[in-house]
Amino acid sequence: MRKIASTLFLFALLGICHVDVLAQSRPRQERTQTLRQAPPIPRLVSENGKHTLLVDGQPFLILGAQLWNSSGWPGILDKTWPQLRELNCNTLEVPIYWEQIEPQPGQYDFSILDKLILDARRENLRLVLLWFASFKNGQSQYVPAWVKENTQEYPRMLDGTGRPIQVLSTLSEKNRNADARAFAAVMAHIRQMDETHRTVIMMQPENEPGSLGTDRDYSPAATKLFNYQVPAKLVSALKKQPGTWAQVFGPEAAEAFSAYHMASYINYIAEAGKKEYPLPMYVNAWIRENRFGRAGEHPSGGPTSNMLDIYKVAGPSIDLLAVDIYHRNYMQFRDLCEKYGRPDNALFIPETGRGISFARFHFYAIGDYNAIGVAPYGIDPFHADPHDKRDKEKLDNKFAGIAANYRLLRPAIPLITRLQKEGKLKAAAEEDGLGDELMHFGKYDLLLTYGFPSYREGKEMTGRVLVGETGPDEFILIGFDTKFQFRPKLGSGFSSAEFISVEEGTFENGTWKKIRNWNGDEVYHSTLTPEGVILKVKLRGLQSDKLDTKPNFER
Repeated sequence: MRKIASTLFLFALLGICHVDVLAQSRPRQERTQTLRQAPPIPRLVSENGKHTLLVDGQPFLILGAQLWNSSGWPGILDKTWPQLRELNCNTLEVPIYWEQIEPQPGQYDFSILDKLILDARRENLRLVLLWFASFKNGQSQYVPAWVKENTQEYPRMLDGTGRPIQVLSTLSEKNRNADARAFAAVMAHIRQMDETHRTVIMMQPENEPGSLGTDRDYSPAATKLFNYQVPAKLVSALKKQPGTWAQVFGPEAAEAFSAYHMASYINYIAEAGKKEYPLPMYVNAWIRENRFGRAGEHPSGGPTSNMLDIYKVAGPSIDLLAVDIYHRNYMQFRDLCEKYGRPDNALFIPETGRGISFARFHFYAIGDYNAIGVAPYGIDPFHADPHDKRDKEKLDNKFAGIAANYRLLRPAIPLITRLQKEGKLKAAAEEDGLGDELMHFGKYDLLLTYGFPSYREGKEMTGRVLVGETGPDEFILIGFDTKFQFRPKLGSGFSSAEFISVEEGTFENGTWKKIRNWNGDEVYHSTLTPEGVILKVKLRGLQSDKLDTKPNFER
């Protein structure tokens, strides 16, 4: 009987175990099935030196907006969604804070992050999350209080006088590991909550990193490392001769030293996050192209234009190095686009200023430099003068030009990203003293004229246009306040171009939807409207200069 009872007990135990296994396997099977139905994870792809951000498996262009630094809280966000709707953006860049998420070591609070994701999903917006942690604008302001208060365990950099500054040491494994653990916990949570929706499409681990106030860490440990040989992998990758930092990098030695250790620190954090959920990750730069351009006056060790190659070696898990641009001079803007839009680096401009200048500049970034995204900074209106009685539920007028851009560009994203990839997209914009602009394409030249008609003289410079060559005789024009005239390419044997058709329209789910035909006065004046318009143009060349116009008396 004892043997029978034992046998029955064993079967019963096995039965319980079997039920338990089934209970555990069923959710896993359901999750696997759900994931099979989920859209692909966002990723950055590069081909022939061109870069594309894929979201839900399709090319995506970030038409974004970024909040002020300390606005990633429900009390601010709940009042900001109306402005975002007016802006017509498709992506919100919003900070999340280490100090809020991990108020005590190992204790995580994701409630605000959860609400943010759910609210963005309700608004049909994608999110780029900015991890304000070890570094933010060249300082360490957003670390938790338990890090700030314990400088023995979480050490700071020292400046040239030996004084500690408000920047965490990048040589401290304690600093790095604490940040990496918290970031990994964030990424694991986002995966759990958002993997089947892909609301969050990209992460920024750290914000404008570097050290303000010193060109490098002058602690004894850092100085000892600075006087050592530069790591062999860096020397080899940059094709330099071995030596100390001063020998290899000369006047830029301190900044190069800082950049290598900063990039290595952030790469470790990005890598820890990607192990949990491998979203694309970027780091943005506070640019050096200001004033004297000296390290420490801008955050030393950040991904500035002269340090990009070092970041590429030390930070392989950082998918791209982005640039924040507030210069109002279009030549400076284009220069920075040139420096950051490289075959090994996708151009992304996560912060720009507001106003019509930047509305024009966004066209340059998208049309001439294949940017994967642009965004103005400070979309929420709650840093305005408290005595300002204007309706703060409305979008600030400074964003009007960018809102008009987004309204026009958003439905055309599939075409724009395809033309970027094919190298068939160009941009032009009205600038001070620039009346005409000539663009060259395969079979045609295009003359663009700004400030037309004359009553616009003295008004803001609003002319801007993206021109896509969609076929041998076909073009798409997307823009504002610009007169356009086509002629056949010089030497083609044709002297003039005839409009076969000019259609005004838009796109719905990637398909062209005609609103009306342009003809008569509209074609005669051939001017993109102040409100903005998308035109589909078909041409043919005429050989009028080859016609025999002499009288023939024998006929």
